[in-house]
Amino acid sequence: MKYPSHTPSSSSNETNSSERWFFRSLLGLLGLVLLARLTLLLAGGALAFPDEDRYLESIKAAQLLLAGDPEGAALHLANTQGRPADALLRLPVAFVQVFWQQLGGPHPEAPLSLLLPQLMNYLVLVGNVLLLYLLGLRWLPKTSALTGCLLYAALVSSNLYLRHLLPYDLALLVLLVALVILTRNSRPVTVSGTRQLGLLTGVLGWLVVAIYPGYYFAPVLVGLFLLAHLPSPRWLQGILWAVVGALFVILLLELITRYGHISYLRSLQTLGPSIIQGDFSEGFSFSGRYLWQIEGVSGIALVLLALPGMALLSRTRTTETRPMLRALAWGPLGLWLLHASLAYFAHKFVFYGRILHFFVPFLVLYAVSALAWLPPVGRRVSQALVVGSTLFGFCHFLHAYGGLAYPRDVLAKLAVQPIDHLTYMNEGGLGHSWDFSPPPGLARPAAVPSSLLLVNFTYPYPMPLTGCAAVAAPSGGHLLYAGPHFLTFPAYAFEGFTPAERQHLRSCNFQCRVYQR
Repeated sequence: MKYPSHTPSSSSNETNSSERWFFRSLLGLLGLVLLARLTLLLAGGALAFPDEDRYLESIKAAQLLLAGDPEGAALHLANTQGRPADALLRLPVAFVQVFWQQLGGPHPEAPLSLLLPQLMNYLVLVGNVLLLYLLGLRWLPKTSALTGCLLYAALVSSNLYLRHLLPYDLALLVLLVALVILTRNSRPVTVSGTRQLGLLTGVLGWLVVAIYPGYYFAPVLVGLFLLAHLPSPRWLQGILWAVVGALFVILLLELITRYGHISYLRSLQTLGPSIIQGDFSEGFSFSGRYLWQIEGVSGIALVLLALPGMALLSRTRTTETRPMLRALAWGPLGLWLLHASLAYFAHKFVFYGRILHFFVPFLVLYAVSALAWLPPVGRRVSQALVVGSTLFGFCHFLHAYGGLAYPRDVLAKLAVQPIDHLTYMNEGGLGHSWDFSPPPGLARPAAVPSSLLLVNFTYPYPMPLTGCAAVAAPSGGHLLYAGPHFLTFPAYAFEGFTPAERQHLRSCNFQCRVYQR
């Protein structure tokens, strides 16, 4: 079964011209979306989540390497709770930050310096879009593949982590690289070709896990594509070499972390408690809730189109692409069912937005595969409707996401100093375990200490559900700043909060406020 061409031999020049115009329009819209992403960095956001503090280990490692202490650097690279590959891959940017500071630039933890790892995030996201296009071209016409890129680039899930120093998109980049390689048309028939492909599969598959262990199922998916790429007589050989490739990555990381007196393998056994920070009962319902509440109409369209897209992919009669398309159709679904079952029945994990993030590219590919089967005119109309709804959601996302208050960045914007007298007050009975301190290296012309009241300058965990209990403005106080706390953004609330806690965040609508007294 071969996907229909956008320009069949019987089509008129007018049809070809409209097809070219549609492709160029999609390309222009994609360029606008990618440029709009850059504006998302204006509000800061780095180091807003506790998990982002792991990036500071890369900065410390860079500082120690420059000071001639590789053993100390290895300790910090290892101290990342099973994510040493993420720390290693971010090390070049950390070096640039440290060099910049030594040349008189900002402190590496200052928001201005943290723009560098955020720009790295941006490049990773652009890379993911390009890789998704290359993957789609394996079986889709160019316009359909580009439609998938535009849909993916404009989804909330694809943009949510741009501001944050988190490993999810980097892990997804490595996964997509592996899938693009494994879906090439040519099959290795020699022993050496199978060995090379197996080794590469094992290296890339485990590298995903070493970047973010929450994607523990990635090697299984990559392995399925390896089997789909190889002729069946080469399966055992390919699997054995893939295991060798994975062991090579594990051994290399174990040697690096052991040099820093921490075992990589042991750290995998003691992952943080956040993997069960949520609601086990959402194992099967989480994805639908997220897609509806966060992506809206676009999310529902992806779900409705996914099933026919999967069915069409699995029914292909083209011998060369049949195994690959079937692996694409059923592999991600099987892994989703695995994780959902481990959450709902075994209580080993919970679902987060970051876990669903792994499956979003495949949902997009299923949807555009279903649309590609429509007649040319119907195909373009349906693609335009889906793209239009997604771009509408993206514009709404830009507006809401651009106005969020990140406590650390607000303190930097106001140039709050360590000598200032700071009083923290949190609404809703929130504790003070995660109150934000001013970033280092800030300068203010006036050296006179200020007395400031900071309201809701905290990460709200744990979250009591006892009411909102607003904090009144202090008598005679002057309001310096007010803005919605970043965790009031609905998509953030799907990162480790229960449904009741998400509802509480929506109803209380916490604001970050700064008063000068």
